[in-house]
Amino acid sequence: MIGRNGSGKSNFFAAVRFVLSDAYTNLGREERQALLHEGAGAATMSAYVEVVFDNTDARFPTGKDETVIRRTIGLKKDDYSLDKKSATKADISSLLESAGFSRANPYYIVPQGRVTSLTHAKDPERLALLKEVAGTHVYESRRASSLKLIEETERTRAKITEDLALIDERLGELDAEKTELDKYRVLDRERRCLEYAIYSLEQEDVVEQLDEIDIKREQLVVAVNSRQEVCADYERQAADLEPEVRAAKQALELLRNEREQLAAEAEEHARARAQVESAIQDLEQDRSLGRDSITELRRNVDSLSRDIRTREGELSRVESQYAKALQAETALREQFEVIDQQRKSLVQKQARSGRFATKPQRDAWLNSEIAGIEASGEQLRVQYEAAEAEHTELQARLAGIAKSIAETKAQIEASVQESSSLQAREAQLKEDKELKVSRRKELWRKEARFETENSDLREELKRAERTLGGTIDRATSEGLQALATIREQLGLTGIYGPLFELFEVDETYRTCVETIAGASLFHVVVDTDETATRVLGELNRLKLGRLTFMPLNRLHPTPATYPEASDAIPMLERLHFNRRYLRAFQQVFGRTIICPSLDVGGNYARSLGLTAVTLEGDKVDRRGELTGGSVSRKGSRLEAAKALLHVRTRVQAAEGQAKETLAALSLLDQEITALHGELQLAGARMAQLASQRSSAKLELKQLAKEEADARLFGDSAAKSLVALKAQQRGSELELQALREELTAPFARAISAEERVQLDRLSTEADGMAAELGRLSSARVALESRRNVLQSELSLGLRLQLDEAQRQLDQATAANPDRNLGERTRELAKLAKLQDDVSARLTDVHGEIEDKTREIADLEKQVAEARVRLDAETRRAHKEMEQLDSCLAQRNLYVQKKNEYTRNIQDLGVLPEEAFRTYTRAQVPKLAKKLHKTNEKLKRFGHVNKKAFEQYSIFARQREGIRQRKLELDQSVESIRELVEVLDQRKDEAIERTFKQVSKYFSDVFEKLVPAGRGALVMQRRTDQPLGADSMEPDDPMDDAQPSVENYIGVSIRVSFNSKTDEGLRMQQLSGGQKSLVALALIFAIQRCDPAPFYLFDEIDANLDAVYRTAVADMIHELSRDSQFVTTTFRPEMLVHADKFYGVTFENKVSRVSTITQSAAVAFIEEAQPA
Repeated sequence: MIGRNGSGKSNFFAAVRFVLSDAYTNLGREERQALLHEGAGAATMSAYVEVVFDNTDARFPTGKDETVIRRTIGLKKDDYSLDKKSATKADISSLLESAGFSRANPYYIVPQGRVTSLTHAKDPERLALLKEVAGTHVYESRRASSLKLIEETERTRAKITEDLALIDERLGELDAEKTELDKYRVLDRERRCLEYAIYSLEQEDVVEQLDEIDIKREQLVVAVNSRQEVCADYERQAADLEPEVRAAKQALELLRNEREQLAAEAEEHARARAQVESAIQDLEQDRSLGRDSITELRRNVDSLSRDIRTREGELSRVESQYAKALQAETALREQFEVIDQQRKSLVQKQARSGRFATKPQRDAWLNSEIAGIEASGEQLRVQYEAAEAEHTELQARLAGIAKSIAETKAQIEASVQESSSLQAREAQLKEDKELKVSRRKELWRKEARFETENSDLREELKRAERTLGGTIDRATSEGLQALATIREQLGLTGIYGPLFELFEVDETYRTCVETIAGASLFHVVVDTDETATRVLGELNRLKLGRLTFMPLNRLHPTPATYPEASDAIPMLERLHFNRRYLRAFQQVFGRTIICPSLDVGGNYARSLGLTAVTLEGDKVDRRGELTGGSVSRKGSRLEAAKALLHVRTRVQAAEGQAKETLAALSLLDQEITALHGELQLAGARMAQLASQRSSAKLELKQLAKEEADARLFGDSAAKSLVALKAQQRGSELELQALREELTAPFARAISAEERVQLDRLSTEADGMAAELGRLSSARVALESRRNVLQSELSLGLRLQLDEAQRQLDQATAANPDRNLGERTRELAKLAKLQDDVSARLTDVHGEIEDKTREIADLEKQVAEARVRLDAETRRAHKEMEQLDSCLAQRNLYVQKKNEYTRNIQDLGVLPEEAFRTYTRAQVPKLAKKLHKTNEKLKRFGHVNKKAFEQYSIFARQREGIRQRKLELDQSVESIRELVEVLDQRKDEAIERTFKQVSKYFSDVFEKLVPAGRGALVMQRRTDQPLGADSMEPDDPMDDAQPSVENYIGVSIRVSFNSKTDEGLRMQQLSGGQKSLVALALIFAIQRCDPAPFYLFDEIDANLDAVYRTAVADMIHELSRDSQFVTTTFRPEMLVHADKFYGVTFENKVSRVSTITQSAAVAFIEEAQPA
């Protein structure tokens, strides 16, 4: 290990010494603080050093390949650990001693300065070192202890001598008092005989009194037991009646609640019935008026329908006539227009015949007219096509309106049908809802009844739990109450329950079973101990009491041998339980038999090692008899437990019924809510349909108006078409005439034929005009009538019919007859419900009266039972008082008997005549004689009555003290012999150690300095000067009487260049030679007591190069058997080293790292002075 000065190399050795040696013991607080932390920064409260040993050679008896020793230092104390486990300092010291780390030889660690101190050591100091290596401190400590024991023993011997003198003096005084004591003892013997006779006679009298009292007590016990049985019967009778009374009162309360509910329902039904009856009366009053109104409305509808049919028939005839008249007018108009156009053409031709002088002028004008007419004809054609398209569009619109009217009417009809269906569905839903609401009321009453029953049952359960809790301790009671909750939370199926829940027993055997079971009744049976551990952990975590468990996998009951006799019944045969729990019942009841009496049971108990019990609860086992006496039934644990189990079962059943009722109520609520929702949907749908019908009727009215408007526009368009068609024909005729005139020859006047034709045409035109006027007037009249009829139908009669039909529908919907029927059916339902409620109310009144009488009878029976119980209890109390008085007398006599017995015992050992002399004497005479004897004894009041005892005591004490003095004398002699042996062994150890160290010193020095020699010389007080200078090894045994006291020091003589000269002393050597001699002495000491490893801190600092090489070779040779760790600044140590470590100091922290040999050599060479 290499590093610069101040890098912390020495800290490594200090750390190892901190763990392995005594260098850092008895530290003060300041010293501890200095070790933990120095300088600025946060203080450190604790630190540790851990040393890891290779233990593959099993040097440490730990059984591991590595042994780890740690020492932790704090501000107040140190802690040691061995392989991560806490240990004491003594344990660590013993372990190190066993591994070869001797406390007597601390030279396996050689810190800086140790070699230097040895070089300057004086001869006495080297002798002290030799003694330390030899372990003489052990002998010296034992010798000091032995000398201390000798001093204490001498003081004890002096005290014993003083005590013996005092005892001898007191024995002389007691010997003089023995004469008067003999006379006193004669009188005292007679007194004791008289007192014994008196005490004996009085004791016999007390025994007779006790026998009489015991007989009377037995009689009273029988009477008290009988009375308790009677009281128990009355109490059981009252207790059995009380649940019936509670049940009857509960039923009465339920009936009263039901009566109140029924009364409320009856009142509600009566109110509803009154309202329905009032509505019926109103409907009956309105029925006649309603019927007349409906008849009038129907008559009006029929009248309107007839009028509409009449108008429609007339409209059909008028339209037919109008069509014919229009057709005739059109045909005649077409002929008239042709003739009139021909006439106009001739007239125009006649009028313009004088306007033109030539034909070209005429033709030019004609062509111009023809062109104008042709242009006008084209315009007429365009107008006609537009009018025809408009007319077609109006016809299509009329068809669309007609279709929309038909669809709207169909929609209104479908809406009416759907509304009728929804009304029927609404009525059905209302009926279903009423039924379910009635069912819900019944369930509410049932729920209220269950709630009352559950409340009473919970109260009864609390009473049962309190009753059971009064028979067991509170912790067990809390644990049993929490058991079910823990079982559910943990989901454990292996918890079978307390023992009392797992069996049934006949009432006859209840008392004896309870006597045997005792507290085991409440032990919880589980499948495995793991289940018990989990439950117990949960109980402890929640602090919910405590329980005793019986894991079936851990129960191994011993089989019992039962007698084959009719007077011994195994208790297991009288218990009814699941064979799954057989081990638990064998554990508790397996070695118990039921016998008719204790005498019979006692015989079986002693012979078979069983426990016998009677039906009354008296038991006997092989250890002795235990009489149970009178067992009170009131405090029976088993009965209380069974009652609790029964009530708990009833509570669970009632809660199950209540849950079922609540579930049915919840389901019914959901169904009612669903029905209510359907009703709301149906109402909303009917309202929606009514709104749709209203909208459809408005739309139908609008469509009718649109249809009328479209028809009017259609007629106008048709007329426009006809007019345009006539204009086209006139234009064509005029154009034809102009073209014919254009081809005709030019003339200044029309021809005769044309004039005749003109006259004819004028006559025909006038006739046709008159006829056309007549036809046009007829058509116009028909058209006017048609329009009136259409207007009356579309805007009058049909609307009136719709309104009348609507009023009829409303009147029919509000028909008093139908509403009256519905109200009548509703009244019938209400009447039936009222009758049912009234009948049930009558039944409830009767049941209430019956229950009231039943409760009165039950309470009377309970009161009678209580009165009888009180009377019997008073009698039992009196008998108990007599029994207590008897017991008090018995206790008094027992005390007297015990007092006489103690008095007799206090008399001590009596002479033989005490049992013969006064056997037939009477107590008064004996008392008189005793008085005289006591008077005589008063004269010996000054006599030491304990002279004989004191003499005997002092004599024994004297003998014991003499024996003790003899033992002390022997002990002092033994201790002195031990001191001599210790001195001898110490001398031998020092001499043996000196020989070994001297021999090893010579060998080591010869190896280090082959040309020289060295020796250790023991200095004695008797040594001559010449002998002191001799180079021959000293032999301590040469002295006639060797002793350590003769040794005054150890000197060293060495020679570095000769094996024959007398050598030099340490003071004559150079510094390097002194260091080499000190190292030779250290190696010699180490060879005497080898260690597993050695720590050398710069031991070669003062050596010459040749000696450093020798020391390095020496260490390399010794490293075959031990490990060497050295620090050095010299290269010689690096030659044979196995590993190299560099120590650096960075950021105020020393760090150790592994380096190579070349790096170590380079560092040493760099560190060497130039």
